[in-house]
Amino acid sequence: MGKFKDEGDAALALAEECAEVIQVITKINRFKGHWNEIPPGKTQSRWDELYSEMMDVFYQWHRLLEEYDNVHDEPEPNDYTQ
Repeated sequence: MGKFKDEGDAALALAEECAEVIQVITKINRFKGHWNEIPPGKTQSRWDELYSEMMDVFYQWHRLLEEYDNVHDEPEPNDYTQ
């Protein structure tokens, strides 16, 4: 994620990180790979890439939660309980 992880819109950053998770998962199927292999030109196994991207997803999710909490002081009614 790097030095810009706290910049820009948190929701867009979360969407971008989710797309990167999708990319790791789809490439393993596209290229008929295995989780423990290191793709050409990479330094991490596909499993380690997935783990890293998931940590980025969680980071951006927490950023979005903090942003939402700062904007909304009162909880919104839950549509599913009504």
